[in-house]
This record gives sequence, C-alpha cells and structure tokens, in this order.
Amino acid sequence: MKQIQVNVPEDNSESVKEVLDQYSSDIYSVEGERNSEETVIFHATVESTAIDEITSELKNIKDIELGDLVIRVLNEEALIEKGQKTRGSSSMLSQEEVYSKAQESATFNKPQWALMALSSAIAGYGLMLDNIAVVIGAMMLAPVLSPLVSSAISLTIGDKTLLMDSFRTSLFAIPIAVAVSSVAVLPFDAAINPTMTLIVSAGIPNILLSLFVGAAAALAFVTGLRDQIAGVAVAIALVPPLAATGIGLSMQDYLFASNAFSIALVNLLAVLVSGSASLKALGFGPSTYYKKKSAERMKFIFPVAMILMLAAILFLFLKPF
Repeated sequence: MKQIQVNVPEDNSESVKEVLDQYSSDIYSVEGERNSEETVIFHATVESTAIDEITSELKNIKDIELGDLVIRVLNEEALIEKGQKTRGSSSMLSQEEVYSKAQESATFNKPQWALMALSSAIAGYGLMLDNIAVVIGAMMLAPVLSPLVSSAISLTIGDKTLLMDSFRTSLFAIPIAVAVSSVAVLPFDAAINPTMTLIVSAGIPNILLSLFVGAAAALAFVTGLRDQIAGVAVAIALVPPLAATGIGLSMQDYLFASNAFSIALVNLLAVLVSGSASLKALGFGPSTYYKKKSAERMKFIFPVAMILMLAAILFLFLKPF
C-alpha cells in the first residue's frame, strides 16, 4: 500500500473525490492554501499497483487547469481494518514513482559532481597501489550509475528531455573521471599491476556479466532499494575502467588506455541496453500519446547503442591487453 496526497483547487475537489473513492476507502481531506488560492488536500491509502491508473485519471479531469494539480506519493503504508485482511506494500514502485525518481537522478548537484571527482581519484590511487579494497570503496562512492539508469528509463517511457538530461550528465562524468584519475597519479611512477590487469580483462563471461548487471541496475532502481543499488554499482564497475583509462594516458600506454575505455564503454552501454529491455519486460512504457510518438522517434538509439557495444567488444577481442 502507498499513501498519496492530492492538492487541488477547492472548485475541483468533488471531481477528485469521485476518482479517489473508486480506489480507496481510507480517504480524508483538509483545507489548504497555495499561491493565495483556497485548495483541498486529499490523503488516500491505495494499492501500489493502482497509482499509475489513479494518476492518469486525475490528470484527465478536464476542469483542472495545468499546474493546479499536485500529486505526491508518500511513505509506504499497511492498511489494517477489523474484519479485513491486512494489505501491505508492494516491493515495486509504480511507473509514476519510477519516472519521478529518474528525473531526480538524471542530473548531479555540486556535491555529486565533487563525489564523482573524488571517487575517480580514489579509484586511480587504488589501482596504482594494487589495492582492490580501495577500488571497491571508490565504486560505491561514485554516483554515475543513477543517470545511466535514468537514460534507460527515458528510452522506455519516451521522454526526450529526461534522456538529454541524463545523457548530458553521463557524458560530462566520463571525461571528469578520466581526467581526475590521470592527474591524480601523474606525480607518481605508476605501473601496470594485477588489479589493473583484472579491471581491463575481457571475455565472454565479462560481457554477459555486464548485461546481467545492467538489467539488475534497472530492477534495483524500480524497487527503490538503495542497498541493492550499491551492490549493483560494485558489480558493474563503471569508475575503475575510466580511472584505468586515465592512468593509461598518464603512463602514455595508449593500448592499455584504449582497452580500459572499451571496458567502460561496454559497461555503460550494457546498463542502457539491458536496463531498457528489462523495464519493457516489466510493462513500463509511454503513458501518453505524445510520449508514444517521442518513443518512436527515439527507437533508433537502442540499436545504435547495441552496435557501439558490439564494436567495443570486437575491439577488445581483436586487441586484447
């Protein structure tokens, strides 16, 4: 179960009440004010699986003007009634919740950009010191996984703006990771060691792992479980190969750097390809006519991502480190 909060102008309260009555027997309302106008704030405990449908019906109320409807999905609830079976929460977020979460995750704030830079430097030092524990710590610190999953979500639901925001964040994060790690190790005499070799190793199991972990990243995102997201961040290994790329450039070992970047590219694209496929399998898709049209216009991105990933894989096997 989830509790939703609906804030509407007082004149539209009856229409909203009619919609909510279809989905919940636990509804109460209070008077409020927004932008100097009288409003009514409804609170209703509803089934998690009904949130998308409720949201769609509320948005389709013709009397409500654009910007007057505010819907919030609040904390998970358990509805306990005498003589009724207790209804708990669903382990999967609704599409509206996932979409809202993806919008928040598509861009970085200043602390997140700083964290991206610091995690890259830490990963660079961990690789240089041949210390896998430090590398794992850097992987858990890096926030780069979230905008990549947001990209997969944007492709699935057909939101071009979300795709551009998340793609722009990911695009800036890559050179930052490479540059910071390269500069961080530049004063030291770095040399290829077993940890570096492990990071840039390529093989069929590594490729399959990238695809499976990309799907796991999307599934962890839609469940809203942060601990699983951290585990996926470790498994997908996004920052270490980018840091290895920077180290390779600082050592002027361009073959090593190109191999490391190819590994990073495969992992990045795996999140996009297998993540989007997993979301579609779960039933996520465009919710409006305009998003359906947008999804059709963006459908070329999926095969392009697959081609790029295959090209990176081919490079790794033709020129292994």
